[in-house]
Amino acid sequence: MARLIARKFLLMLIFLPLLNFLGYTYAQVHPRLLSSPLGNTISAEFEPYSTYVQGVLFEGDLGHVENLSVSQILSGSVQNSLVLVGFSLLVSVVLGLLVGLLSVSPRTKRMSTTGLFVLAAGSSMPGFLLGGVLLAGMVYLIFFTDATSTFLPISGYGLDEHLILPVLVLAIQPTLHLAKVAAGLLENELQKDYIQVARSKGLSWQRLLWSHALPNMVSPILVTIGESVRLMVGALVIIEAVFIWPGIGRIFLFTIGLRLDARPPGVYFGNPPLLAAIAVLLGTILLLSDLLFSVLANVVDPRLSQTEDELETAVA
Repeated sequence: MARLIARKFLLMLIFLPLLNFLGYTYAQVHPRLLSSPLGNTISAEFEPYSTYVQGVLFEGDLGHVENLSVSQILSGSVQNSLVLVGFSLLVSVVLGLLVGLLSVSPRTKRMSTTGLFVLAAGSSMPGFLLGGVLLAGMVYLIFFTDATSTFLPISGYGLDEHLILPVLVLAIQPTLHLAKVAAGLLENELQKDYIQVARSKGLSWQRLLWSHALPNMVSPILVTIGESVRLMVGALVIIEAVFIWPGIGRIFLFTIGLRLDARPPGVYFGNPPLLAAIAVLLGTILLLSDLLFSVLANVVDPRLSQTEDELETAVA
């Protein structure tokens, strides 16, 4: 366990400074800056990377965008994005496990061909495609009916019905991915000898499931939940842009000059300190989630740590 944690922290010490450097450098050499009428002004406003790092380390100054500090810009946006990811993860875990367990027949102890196809196809489908279909359908519904508004808000922030569509779209791919893994694990577990022995003793389906199969599935399911977080963070940029959710992903798009509303780049465009901070924040979320669920998986199943130690000993 100690080696695992040390390895994960070492990765953070290596990759987070690298992401910071790449974000800062990319903003300075962004190809679109060369053709932007603001290009010369933008590139002349910012100090070299070494000076920026000194300000961060010794003064805690993450930089500025006009009169606002980077920390002020990102504080509320990070909170909004974490709210969206948190609710989406909760929905994904609950529905993913439920769908996965229900996909395996108590009679045959196997997953149906239809269920396998649906879960495999759905887990490979980017969530933003579903978002585009939902938005188009709701807009066309207004055009071709007497409706004056959509039955759910299609943009904006709020801890109410505004959450429903972004959470649904952000959670759909991780949910089906988790369901596919859970169904596969359960199907594989039900074919093992100890399950056959338990069945021969007349144990009920519920007893087989909760007392025998599920405890052996917890560790890989935790690892899969960690993978779900990575899928959500990867899709966060597009989902926030589609639903105009004021989070870090939307600011990231503004910083690299991409806007879905076809307006010209704003004040965030090409700001090296802002892009460097966003790169570090996204990397931190990914690495911390990987650390958390890896540690939980090892706590639940200590055999994972023993296997890693045996592999390291064999290699040595």
